[in-house]
Amino acid sequence: MQVKCSYLVYLFIGLFYLNSCAPHQQTTDVSSQDIFDTPDFNWRELTGEDVYVSSRAMVSEEVLVAVSASTGMQELFDAKEKMPESLASLTQQFINELYENFPKMTEHQRQMLTENAYCRMRVLSKESEEKDFELIHQKLSKAFIYLRQTKGIRSGYAFVGNIAKANVGGQKGYLVNMSTGELVEIPISSAWKGVGFTEDSGKTPLGYFMIYEKYSQPGWQSRTKTTSPKRFFWKIHSQTYEGEAKYIYRKSTKEEKAFICTNQFGLIGQNMGSEFVDLAGTKFLDKSQDDFAFIDNSNSGIRQLYIHGTNREDQLGFALSGGCVRVSNINSFIIKEILKKQKTMPVFLDAVALHPPKNIKVPGFDDTDLESIYNEQQIVIRKQNMLDSITLNQKLYSKVLPPLASSIAYRMSKIDKQSADITISINVPFPESAMKYWLHIQDLDDLSDIPFQQHYGFRGEYYKDQLKLSSNHPFFRNYDYSEISTYFTGRLNDTQDVLVKDLSDEIVKYQDLDTALIFKNINISQQTVIDKYFEDGIDSIRGLEFLSISDERKRVLHYMGLLDTLAMEYPSRFREWEHLTWINNFMDKREEWPGIQFEGSIDYYDAILAQAYIYALGELELQRRDIKEGKLVPISGQEYQNYLTERLGGEGTLNLLDEAGLYALFEYSHSSENPHNIKITTVTNPKAEMLWGIHMLAESFYSKYKWISNQYVITSEVNGEAITLAD
Repeated sequence: MQVKCSYLVYLFIGLFYLNSCAPHQQTTDVSSQDIFDTPDFNWRELTGEDVYVSSRAMVSEEVLVAVSASTGMQELFDAKEKMPESLASLTQQFINELYENFPKMTEHQRQMLTENAYCRMRVLSKESEEKDFELIHQKLSKAFIYLRQTKGIRSGYAFVGNIAKANVGGQKGYLVNMSTGELVEIPISSAWKGVGFTEDSGKTPLGYFMIYEKYSQPGWQSRTKTTSPKRFFWKIHSQTYEGEAKYIYRKSTKEEKAFICTNQFGLIGQNMGSEFVDLAGTKFLDKSQDDFAFIDNSNSGIRQLYIHGTNREDQLGFALSGGCVRVSNINSFIIKEILKKQKTMPVFLDAVALHPPKNIKVPGFDDTDLESIYNEQQIVIRKQNMLDSITLNQKLYSKVLPPLASSIAYRMSKIDKQSADITISINVPFPESAMKYWLHIQDLDDLSDIPFQQHYGFRGEYYKDQLKLSSNHPFFRNYDYSEISTYFTGRLNDTQDVLVKDLSDEIVKYQDLDTALIFKNINISQQTVIDKYFEDGIDSIRGLEFLSISDERKRVLHYMGLLDTLAMEYPSRFREWEHLTWINNFMDKREEWPGIQFEGSIDYYDAILAQAYIYALGELELQRRDIKEGKLVPISGQEYQNYLTERLGGEGTLNLLDEAGLYALFEYSHSSENPHNIKITTVTNPKAEMLWGIHMLAESFYSKYKWISNQYVITSEVNGEAITLAD
């Protein structure tokens, strides 16, 4: 059998190169602004790559003069001279790309760049603006200490936002060099409704967030979307660029409302309500520490909150957004360059007064002039026991669909030529039993003979052949694909029927709506979301549309493919590499169909799966150690594996993964999180009698990630003319 992962063979014979990230220097823990005391890094040390700055010799004099005529760009040129070398290099990257793309821009874009683009960037350091540098470090010290000491982020750049009101010195964002503490200050705009954490509130949450260059949950989370300077001042709507903004300065809402413009960076909240977060904002907001002690900003992705460029650049510096953090379009490109280099960017939002209140003049504003980010909304339901019809129906049919129907009907009543698109989809985790069969499944057209079964719940609870309440439960008994397909298709139909009824009840509340006509403009569709992992490169697979898989389990399948490829192409590796020699005993069983051996015996696929679990556990453990040691490791998956391979070679990488994986399994087998009585007593190379224990413990460990794949997703979008509402 030819497994479709031949590139992996070359990875482990030394042909892969370092993709990203190297360790940075440790620092001792000190307080306040003095926590930054390491020398500035260079990008090769941090990411393994040089920053290439192309020559300006090829830029025409005409382009140089035109770009330099922009006040905003001139401000950027001036700031660049004072920046740390690492950020100055990335800024030059953007400038070079702007020069290259300037001839491709329209006359309108060029005019906006020249006349209206903002930058207003200040570089703060001990050598430059020392007084303000010390003031910011003093006032925002809780944010810096949290990032540097609590989260161990001591290299690269982070974004710290002060969303206090402008009259006390707020509405400023800071690009922070996490090695030296140098600051680059830019104007921002947070929510005009203030601070808040609930959905549809139109408020900006506080706390710790991450921005990802790429995010693995498309379709419902706020997504990062960037562009080249060719699309300077382009509007983003429904995750796509829709053409140039008419204005980037204040105009009547009837001419052009506020838009997400040029670049958007999805804010993914990292505080789940279980961690104490020491916020300075409690004092500014006149709140007790108890009110904000254990904040939960984890719904920021569902709320579609971003840091983004805006066509309301005149409002920067004032709290006038619809919930996002606005920045200028020029500054959005600097953030884009940082993210492109680091792959992730930590964000901390707090609120603190820098000085006593002052009288200020706020630009013109009305509450209908907000980004249309809530015109498209997604609702995600994840249940530990999602297939329990009673508890699911209680939430879905009574707490989710009625408010959704009300929201859609209300939005449609506020616009002309209204239409609505609603999509309902379901995902469930790829079964543990399918992991063993994966090498065969990926070459099959028909899955009906594969006996899928889930043995573990969403918190690692082991059910074997029956659920605690019902032995006929479809999720935990043996089933084939046709059964699970029928079950979930029925669930989709039920949801659609209830939503239609709820919409009918809500639409009649608006007397000016023609309910018969409006229902013709509402499209409710069902979507079976096939996990992209099952699509890419595997054309023969059909019928996996309800199944999804977490990134952690994807790595297990990746290592299964790797090992099987080595067994086919380089079987000598199983004799030469000491930690793999034990698999030799099972090599002659490779051609047998998995599962045909006597019950309780071990076959080749059991052995391969056990070793794949060990490798994947090892990868998680090594990343955990890097983070704990304060290294900035913004890479995972194949990039992380390439990084290890470049340092250690193929054999060295696999040996290290094996050692770390067995250690992690040993630790888990003795931890309170392990619900099983079985314990691994020695961290040595596995023997045959250990395999069942490895399977049971590893599957229990990975089941904690099941909730990621277990979801109901309902996406709604209301479209029409003269949209004036952001709900």
